[in-house]
Amino acid sequence: MANILYVDDDLQLSGMVEDWLLYEKHNLEVVHTGLEGWQKAKANQYDMLILDWDLPDLNGIDILKRFRSSGGTTPVLMLTGHTDVNDKEMGLDSGADDYLTKPFHMKELSARIRAILRRTEAQTPFLQPLGDGNEDVLKRAELAGTVLASRYEFREVLGEGGLGLVFKAMHPMMEKLVAIKMLHAHQLQNESIERFKREAKAVSRLDHHNIITIHDFGVTERGQPYMVMEFIEGNSLADWIAEQGALPLDLALDLSIQSCDGISHAHEMGILHRDIKSSNIMLKQYSGRNPVVKILDFGFAKLKDQEPKTPIELTQLGQVFGSPPYMSPEQVRGKSLDECSDLYSLGCVIYESLTGCPPHMGESSMDVMLKHLEEPVLPLRELRPDLNLPEDLEPILAKALDKDPTARYQTLNELKGDLERVRMKVKMAAS
Repeated sequence: MANILYVDDDLQLSGMVEDWLLYEKHNLEVVHTGLEGWQKAKANQYDMLILDWDLPDLNGIDILKRFRSSGGTTPVLMLTGHTDVNDKEMGLDSGADDYLTKPFHMKELSARIRAILRRTEAQTPFLQPLGDGNEDVLKRAELAGTVLASRYEFREVLGEGGLGLVFKAMHPMMEKLVAIKMLHAHQLQNESIERFKREAKAVSRLDHHNIITIHDFGVTERGQPYMVMEFIEGNSLADWIAEQGALPLDLALDLSIQSCDGISHAHEMGILHRDIKSSNIMLKQYSGRNPVVKILDFGFAKLKDQEPKTPIELTQLGQVFGSPPYMSPEQVRGKSLDECSDLYSLGCVIYESLTGCPPHMGESSMDVMLKHLEEPVLPLRELRPDLNLPEDLEPILAKALDKDPTARYQTLNELKGDLERVRMKVKMAAS
């Protein structure tokens, strides 16, 4: 008995096949269009897929190619009227495990299904998950029985959001803690997968001590993308501010300068982050010294060597990516972005570090975004007169947060240089 997805627009034939396979005690789901078949197939919840070639919306070969390229390992039987040997070659080369042409006898279909299932069972090793008592952790992402679960000892869930989970895990051979990020099974849609791949591709280009390191990227047997990253012992900057309020001036300047370094490296490598915010800046703790900044979550990153998008696409993206308290005015408008947009977002983070809150707050996301467009930023001294901030700092933040991108600093290194000069003055005044 197997769970089978059957995609065929021939209603008469599919009805006959359904009756026959149900009689043979298989669990069968039948759909009649290519797009519906693809939506079902990519969930990777079946023991076998049976695909017709000629389908409305999306043909069976395209479904097969998409399925294999996304990491799908479920066996596929092409059941089609394409009898030419070149078509059969194309079907098998595209990833089909078998190819049966119409017309056929139902007994031959049953025999082919049994043969495929036997081969699959023989090829599937028994994978013993590492770690004791971690069954509940593995269930959170349907990891039991996967190669990934047999390579890493999953310890606990570090975080969970609408798109996925982050696990704390141990690499047993290296005795090293790692963080493993995975998508939820129900989030395996094209947009989510592409964002996940974009993040892995972006970070894999980067080699900087202020940017999170990715050790591995892949897809499980069930089609779920994952990333293995360095494990950061510490909290995010957002957590730190929420717990302790505004940072001490020397610490805020140090973390801001480190952030400039990390983001500048990404820009030099042709990558725009496009979602700089305090919750995406992790602080790696060390005894007796300031934390080290680790910039993460490049899920909205843009590789500058990608083909430029049309204005319509940019507008649509502008409604999706970014976090309102940190979005540049041009990002709010859905305009084409450059390094100055990331610089503005970091300016919002620096302002938050010094005052305890971002420069613009509101009752709704739309309210906040409109303020980025229309309202001036409240001066630091007016918001926090108790902090006794250096006079030099005010014009630096004003320039970083200018609503006109051409009036801002044009590189992170320029901003970093001015912040370093302020830090030097503060140290000299304190000595």
